Amino acid sequence: MKRILFIVTAVLLISCNTGTDIKGTFVKVKENDRGSAYNVFNKGLVDKVVFGETMCRFNYFGNAMSGKYTVEDNYIYINVGGELGTLSMEIIDNETLEGEGWISGTFKKQ
Repeated sequence: MKRILFIVTAVLLISCNTGTDIKGTFVKVKENDRGSAYNVFNKGLVDKVVFGETMCRFNYFGNAMSGKYTVEDNYIYINVGGELGTLSMEIIDNETLEGEGWISGTFKKQ
């Protein structure tokens, strides 16, 4: 009985893994065309994002900022609040993110 319980628990834990590990540092390697019409600079204003367990850190106009992030449907949503609101990045693969709006650009994992 203990063996069956162990196997069921292991299968459940493995099946809950999304297979996407975004923890680490992602650096912008190029601009993309996903900037918002409201972004008068016509480019993303973030060059590097460091993802932890549930929080991420980045610089915006030279100011250190952070936000809690969630992953849903192959997108990362970073809740920053204030004027930035919620930033979004599409997960292309474990090494590549495509930012949108204020965080637009192609980011590669270091």
